[in-house]
Amino acid sequence: MVGRIASLAVPLRLLLFLAGILLATFVLAIIGFRSIGKEKLLAEKKYESARISLKAAIIESSQKETEAIVKEIQRFSFSENFLQDSLPGILSAFVFKDGVLIYPKIGEEKDSEFYLLERKDALVLKKFLDLQKAKKFAEAREYVLETVNSFMQNPGIARLDWDSYFLEKMLNDILCEQNLSKDEAEKFRNILSETKRLLQNLDTYSHHRDFLLALGSYANYLNGGYSFIRHGQDFFLAVPSESTAKNSIIAKIDSVFYSNKMNKAISETAREWSYIPYSISGEFPFGESNILTEENIIIEEDYKTVKEDESGFLLLMLVFSLIIPVIGVVVVYRGLSRERQLRLMKDNFLSTISHELKTPLTSVKMYSELMNSGRVQKTEKIVSYTGVILKETNRLESLIEAILNYTRMESGKKVFRWESIDLSECVNKVCDSLDVIASGKGLEIKRDISADCAITGDYSSIYSLVQNLVDNAIKYTAEGHVFVKLHQDAQLISFSVADTGKGIPKSEQKNIFEGFYRIGDESTRETKGSGLGLAIVKRTADAHKASIVLESTPGKGSTFTVAFKRS
Repeated sequence: MVGRIASLAVPLRLLLFLAGILLATFVLAIIGFRSIGKEKLLAEKKYESARISLKAAIIESSQKETEAIVKEIQRFSFSENFLQDSLPGILSAFVFKDGVLIYPKIGEEKDSEFYLLERKDALVLKKFLDLQKAKKFAEAREYVLETVNSFMQNPGIARLDWDSYFLEKMLNDILCEQNLSKDEAEKFRNILSETKRLLQNLDTYSHHRDFLLALGSYANYLNGGYSFIRHGQDFFLAVPSESTAKNSIIAKIDSVFYSNKMNKAISETAREWSYIPYSISGEFPFGESNILTEENIIIEEDYKTVKEDESGFLLLMLVFSLIIPVIGVVVVYRGLSRERQLRLMKDNFLSTISHELKTPLTSVKMYSELMNSGRVQKTEKIVSYTGVILKETNRLESLIEAILNYTRMESGKKVFRWESIDLSECVNKVCDSLDVIASGKGLEIKRDISADCAITGDYSSIYSLVQNLVDNAIKYTAEGHVFVKLHQDAQLISFSVADTGKGIPKSEQKNIFEGFYRIGDESTRETKGSGLGLAIVKRTADAHKASIVLESTPGKGSTFTVAFKRS
């Protein structure tokens, strides 16, 4: 009875733990949903305040930009270069003094709906064309300058269409001349630009003459202010001079240009309230306009969405409250398993290294003490003992070099000397050097090595890779043979070492390329080693962008295959 209660204690505790998580989740969900309503009210107040601030910021930005536009037009219109330069956004400009138009000076002739072309008008253009045809380009240029200068001194609107046509034609034809110098071209381009501005002013004047004259008189009474006025489809700006109170400017403005400029300034200002949709209606930016902002539509939609998803959200929280503990258990278990594995590998490494260091050191110490005592007099024994000392010292040196080599590879500090390597020759050298060891165990190294298998790599590292695989095959094979094979195809060079040893268990195969890993423990192993050979092989293969594959069946042997890319 006591045992049964004890067996139920752990599941009962787990159920209580999960129930506590579910209850806490449910309470938090209720509190969260209740807080949504409060957040909605706060958000509505904040949104309304933001709408008011946005409107105020847009109005302030519009006023600042408008004042900047007026200042810019004032500075331009009363500058010394007013007649030579143009200002983007200004289509026409008129200067009045005491209500009288002083620029441009336009003749008093009356414009009529129909204008009959006179003979003298046609003769002006004909003379120019005749000069061009006779290739008298210098005379043609002088004639054009005289004609344009005469027009600029006494502009009129009675025959504006004809004047625009023949003046622009003559100037454009001059600019198309191939023998025109760079300075002359620049000169005529400036004349053409100035002429076009004057023609544009005249065209505006012909369409809005009475309005402009009346507006010129009105501008004197603005008392330093400015006024945007619409006439037909066009917008005009009336503004007095900053310096002379009795001077004023009437400018026909490009409403699209300034609207885009104004919108850009407003967009920069409204970036802080990017979550609030807004629009500007009316005759923006130079007439009556209204700033429209969305009311609490966004908040209402968000709140509605939250209310619709309440049940799904609660279910999701409940599911997560079950999944998270399970995931936590799995993660903790895997972490503990990995920690245990690392601890075993550490103990294994310390045991292995201790054994590998102690054995040769014992031999070196023993034979050194014998010779140091003076009891060994025979030369052949001294030679034998020093040979053992040298052999064990070389063994220690190889072990330390393997550890250092592996450490350099792991830290990325290994320096490779890349060169073309004859892999066939390298494999044959390794097999020749290990034939004696294999014969001592009663084994035979069988070879199937294709000639001229060349790769690009570090020779010492490739030699170590081949040596480790063949040496391991000899070390773990009690009887039978070791088969070394090297073949190549159009893309790859395949090197494999097969043995007839005891094989590697399936559960151990995924770990054999780890550093300091050896199958079994130090007390049950029959072979010596540091557990670094295959780790160095794997990292050398990776550095040479080669793949390594293990095929092993316990009791039947193992085959290691390394595939290199051809150089």
